Parts: sequence; C-alpha cells; structure tokens
Amino acid sequence: MTLSVEAIGRAVGSTAELATWARTVRYENIPATTLALARSQLISTLATVRASLSHPLGRALVATFGAPLRGEPKQSAAALAGLATCLDFDDVSFVGHLSASCATVPVAYARPLGMDGRELLTTIVVANECAARLTAATILGPFFRAQANTHCHLVGAATALLHARRAPAIEWASALGLALGMVPTPLHRAVLGSDLKPLTAALPVRSALDACDAAAHGMRCTTELLDGGDGLLAQLSAVPLPDLLVAGLGRRWHTDTVGFKRFPGSAYAQAAYECAERLSARLHERELSSIRRIVVHGCLLTYLLDRKVRPFLDGRRTPVAAANFALGYGLATILLTGRLGPEDLGPGALDDERRWRLADKVSVEHDTALTEQMLRATAPLGEALRWAGPRAATWPELQAWAGEELPRRLAELGLPEATFEQATMSIGARVVIELADGRRLTEQCDRPIGMTGPATRQHHQVIAGAKFLGVGGGAETLSRLERIETLDHEQTVRTLAVALCQPCAR
Repeated sequence: MTLSVEAIGRAVGSTAELATWARTVRYENIPATTLALARSQLISTLATVRASLSHPLGRALVATFGAPLRGEPKQSAAALAGLATCLDFDDVSFVGHLSASCATVPVAYARPLGMDGRELLTTIVVANECAARLTAATILGPFFRAQANTHCHLVGAATALLHARRAPAIEWASALGLALGMVPTPLHRAVLGSDLKPLTAALPVRSALDACDAAAHGMRCTTELLDGGDGLLAQLSAVPLPDLLVAGLGRRWHTDTVGFKRFPGSAYAQAAYECAERLSARLHERELSSIRRIVVHGCLLTYLLDRKVRPFLDGRRTPVAAANFALGYGLATILLTGRLGPEDLGPGALDDERRWRLADKVSVEHDTALTEQMLRATAPLGEALRWAGPRAATWPELQAWAGEELPRRLAELGLPEATFEQATMSIGARVVIELADGRRLTEQCDRPIGMTGPATRQHHQVIAGAKFLGVGGGAETLSRLERIETLDHEQTVRTLAVALCQPCAR
C-alpha cells in the first residue's frame, strides 16, 4: 500500500517525536497504576524465563547464548528474549508480545548500567510504549505474526538500551534507523514446524543492541524509513496506521493493556483452557474414556489458529512450537491431568499417546457472537479497527469474515479510546464435551483470568506472583520484586540474579 504525502510527513515526524518523548520520560512521569502493571510484567517475564530454563529447548538456548546474567549483556539479553518466547508463556498486550524485548533488555543491562529498581521499571515502560506504538501502526497485517513480530522486538530492545544509557538524540535517530533498516521476516512453516520460534525474538534483540552500539560509535542512519510503498509501514501492513505512533503520548499508556497467561500457549486459547480446567473438575476419571467429541466454540482468531496449526501436528513427533499452539493437545492435557504447565511441552508429555488420542476428538467452530465480543474489546483488534475506521474495510483478513457487512460493522465499533485505563481483551470460548451416553458438559469463559480487564487491573500482582511461585520462584524473592522500585542498584541486581538462579523444579 502507498501512503499519502500527508501520511508520509506524519510518519517521519512521528518517529522523531516518539524518540524525543521517550528520551525524557522519568519515573515520576508515569502513573502509579501503569508502573504497577510493569512490575507484574517483570515478575511474569522472570517466571516465564524460569519455566523455559527447565525445558530442553531452553537448555539449547542457554548453550547457544550463555546463561542469563552471567556473561556479556548483549548475549544475556538475546538468551532472555529466546527464553521468554520459548514456550509461549509470556504476557500479551493490545499489540501482542512486548516483554521478550522490553522487559528482558533492562534485566540484562541492569548491572552494567548501574540501574536501580525505579530506573528498571521506567525503562520497561518506555520500551513498552515505543515497541507497542510501531506494532500498533502495523497491526492490520497478516494474522498470527505475534511473537514473530520482529519489528516489535527490534524497537523494544533498541529503545530500552537507549533509554537506560540516556543516549543523546543523534544516537536515538541512528540506532532506530539501523535497527529497522533490515527487518527479518520469519516463515510460518519454520516457526511452527521447527525450533525456530525462540530465535525470532533472540536474534532481533541482539541485532537491535548491535545497532545501538553502532550508533554510539558513530554509524549513522536516517529514521525516514516508514514512508512510501517501499517503506516499513507499507511492507508490514495492508492498512498502515501512522497516527498511532504518537497518539496520546503520555496519556494512552500501552502498558495498561498488559495481560498475563496462566497456561503456556496462545492468548487465543486461554479461555478454552480455562473451560477445560473447570470441566476436568466435573469429570470422573472413568468418564474420560467415554468422551466421544469435544467442540470448542471460539472467535475468529481461535478458529483460524486451529486451522493454521493442524497441518503441523503429528502425534508424538509434533514440534514443540506446534504443540504449544495446538488447542486439542492443550485441552486433552488439562482434561487428563487437571493442569497445563511448561512440563507438558517436554518430551515425556509429548510422547503420551493418550493425550494425542483425546486431542483427535477436539474440533473448533467459529462463533460469530464471540467474534463480535472480541472486536468490541480494546485488544487484540478492536482499538486498531476503531482507529482505522473505513480504511479497515480494505484489510483482506477482515473481508473474509464480514463481507458486504463490514463497513456497517466497523462503524458500530465506535470511536477510539482516549486512554487505556479501562482497556479490555475479550477472547472468549465455549467448550462442549459429548459423552458416549448422550450427556453434554458445557463451560463458557468470556474473559480468562489474567487477560486485560477490570479483574486483572485489580488482581494482577496476585496473578503474576502465583505464576512466579508456580515455577519454583522463592517467596522472599517475590516479595523483593513486588517492591523493586524501593531497591538500590546492588539490591536490584542481586534480586534479579536470585530470581533466575534456579530452574523450575517440576
């Protein structure tokens, strides 16, 4: 898509405006509620890394990049990024996966840059805001880039390091230009059919940090890379939204949209897994063998996720990434064991033929009411569609859903949100189990525990804390993390090191 002259001017000017704003943000400028969510984001990310450290894929990443916080910070940041995305257990936001870069780079550089707890949290928020805004401007592109949104990782990593270093304006301009001048594009067949997925975060993070060092040593690059038919926005999105790069700076905090997963797997599957958890408590063990069929009624995103991953499923030979996205495997695991954790993506669990036999009985059907509910929420698409307005009618993925009704449905979504203080994510599901004797057991979940909404805003500290403790984190360490803004540099560094020192014992 070719951007208008007016849009080009906005995009170029917006890059400089965003960088200028990001350079000046300090702890005192950020609302207390936003800082609290960033704190839970940090705790959740550390829990996710701990979970991955006990998995064979996580151990391979450590062998490749080195153990986190024990070597050169660039390598440590790359390792942390890969570990954060390894099992799809990281948190999500309005625009997807921020923490792989925005939380991991500050953790990796806390010691060498002398950061205390306040500076750490501030850097996470600044990186969130910058990475989220570029990702929001390009979100109306191909479905399911998600963790493979390499431009999100590039911006998150670069802005985190630049802010932590208090780099001068010339370095911000050049580092962002160098980082975004060569955006890698993962192939979805490789992401789902191999062990590539964690590298789609690790390698861009490392590349962005190299770009920052290159800028610090005098290498220069323009930031005028977003405009034109060959510019970044047009390359990444069918409906570029350049205005979102700076919309509501200092007022619309994207960090306020962060949500937390209880299960390793896509955000599009969390509601179905919560339904399965409830159904597991209702089923007697003897009834498991009499399950005839399991139907998941989900929104368009859940339905398309199932279709996308099915070609890569092959029982015990299924790659970890595909199993991670497979609703059938996740549901079967919960129904058979009562839970779904990182260990259920290890070799022993994936070799369990009983799980795969039950997974074969799972089908996913599109529920248009759940799609309508999903689109009325802030995330993952509603706010972008409201901002795009009639322009969204040209988005191919959406045309397939609504057809001629699309303009009317877009108009019904209303106006964009002035702030994200009341942000929501509503990716619901209804799961129906049909038993051989004709009985049907049903559970519905409109918003899973931890996903963006009123309950998460009230309880996110408890949710993130339970996740950290659930992967073997210590209660004392959690207590220090929950008050990290009160810690000086040495206390902060020591707390981060202890938080990652022991892999999950399960």
